[in-house]
Amino acid sequence: MADLTTEQLDNTLKTNVYAMFWITQAALPHLQPNSTIINTTSVVAYDPPENLLDYSATKAAIENFTKGLAKQVATKGMRVNGVAPGPFWTPLQPSGGQPIEALTHFGASTPLGRPGQPAELAGIYVLLASPGSSYSTGQIFGATGGSGGP
Repeated sequence: MADLTTEQLDNTLKTNVYAMFWITQAALPHLQPNSTIINTTSVVAYDPPENLLDYSATKAAIENFTKGLAKQVATKGMRVNGVAPGPFWTPLQPSGGQPIEALTHFGASTPLGRPGQPAELAGIYVLLASPGSSYSTGQIFGATGGSGGP
């Protein structure tokens, strides 16, 4: 906490929470019944590591926003869900998302023993965008390599 500056916290909130809010606010007037909104949260929303306090707080906010917005737009026939990935190998990891010394072991603590690849998330997003998930709203779907989920 001592290393987290107000500027860093503000930047993380603006990037992860404010931007999602503004995009959603701009999109809602254009969405029709049967539209879906899919947000990306993270396993850190409910299991935050000590070194990602600001990021974890924003992902928890996204989870809460998703559940609340789902209730607001359900009567308009819209659905809102979220995906909470666990350790996935993305450009974020080597660019500061993980300490350099942790990169070689990133994802190794999952039951599958490895990080996920972005392509392994595609099916969840496709399902949530399809009529096949028409009875799901306000839900958070985990993809955590077997480490449990939301």
